[in-house]
Amino acid sequence: MRRTVATIVVCLAAVSCARVEAQEPVAIATTRQSTTTTTTTLPPSTTTSTAVTTTTQVELDVDSLPEGSSLVLGAREPVAVFAEPGQLDPVLTLDPTTYLGSTTVLTVLDGPDEGWARVMLPGRPNGSEGWVRSDDMVIFVVEGRLVVDLSDRTLAYYEGKSEVLSTPVAVGSGRNPTPTGTFFVTDNVTLSDPESIWGPHALGLSARSDTITEYRGADGIIGIHGTNRPGSIGEAASLGCVRVPNEVITRLHELVRIGTPVEIRA
Repeated sequence: MRRTVATIVVCLAAVSCARVEAQEPVAIATTRQSTTTTTTTLPPSTTTSTAVTTTTQVELDVDSLPEGSSLVLGAREPVAVFAEPGQLDPVLTLDPTTYLGSTTVLTVLDGPDEGWARVMLPGRPNGSEGWVRSDDMVIFVVEGRLVVDLSDRTLAYYEGKSEVLSTPVAVGSGRNPTPTGTFFVTDNVTLSDPESIWGPHALGLSARSDTITEYRGADGIIGIHGTNRPGSIGEAASLGCVRVPNEVITRLHELVRIGTPVEIRA
């Protein structure tokens, strides 16, 4: 679904945006089909096999996923976050959409089990976790992950064990470094001016700047985006975001779903 907004904030600054890629989470089935074979007797000494399809209920949780996949929950309504499963009073409530207009998603760390899941949370402090009622949310699987190496100043996108693409990047300056840790993609946006300092597209992350807590109404959102300064690629030059060449962010825009994990290494 594409949505129109007047102004968004990416990488700690205001950006004019014509369209927002609010990727709708798609629920996935929690059942699988299995095929059994029965033998039917026809005229004497003649038999044939027929296929009979049965449905088997299976539990979908992080332990049942193939390597390289992640389980993600998408909001249908405001999301109550609890300190422990089974509690009645939430410690906070998340809006059903992000600041940039995408469906709020949360990466599952444990479960779901008996209707509860431990999840990674966006925002401050980086690395926050909580528990949510998984039965109240859409559940889907994301294949792929992003890895940013700050020392090498590179970014790579993987599907399973296969590297799909890699690129040199610009990272945060010494004054405003890119935070390290494990995060996830919260937004995938298309910008109205592809020649802007943010390039044609940007991926918003759950990470927040450690040095800038407010800028033009935003909470120091860290992003991966393009740039109109290709000469800065390979340098420590940003306010904390990860800059990639415009042709790379265009490809990532096509490949990366909201909920995709992002590892930022020192």
